[in-house]
Amino acid sequence: MCSVFRRSLKRKGLKFTPERAKILDAVLSKQGMFEAEALLFEMRRTGHHVSKATIYRTLKHLLEANIVSEVLIDSKQSHYELSFGREPANYLVCVETDKIVEFSDSQFSKLAENICHKHGFDLINYRFVVYGVSPDARSADEANNEDA
Repeated sequence: MCSVFRRSLKRKGLKFTPERAKILDAVLSKQGMFEAEALLFEMRRTGHHVSKATIYRTLKHLLEANIVSEVLIDSKQSHYELSFGREPANYLVCVETDKIVEFSDSQFSKLAENICHKHGFDLINYRFVVYGVSPDARSADEANNEDA
């Protein structure tokens, strides 16, 4: 992964700095989705002195290198996930609580392949996001209605 990122930066005339290396390491250690702000907080908490601007610029370069992908779950916050060498992830998003559940199902992979084939595309990646209301949100809503 490091060599992929180095080559991508070199093509743009950029250097692979120690800060970028630390950010790449932090991203590679992530499981599932993460937010840039959470990555910044986590790195600072573990003693890495990195600026917010460096985090966002490096994430942009990682996106361009196809190492991470942006997950558009809502309009409030960008989420990212490691995509290089990983199976695509699918998500359930509760519109009431913002709870996100990652799931996998081979049927979605087959469906994405079939749709691409039908239209002459080569499948690179896909993401399936389902928006709904979680059982927790329904229970809270029912409890609020009983109190009213």
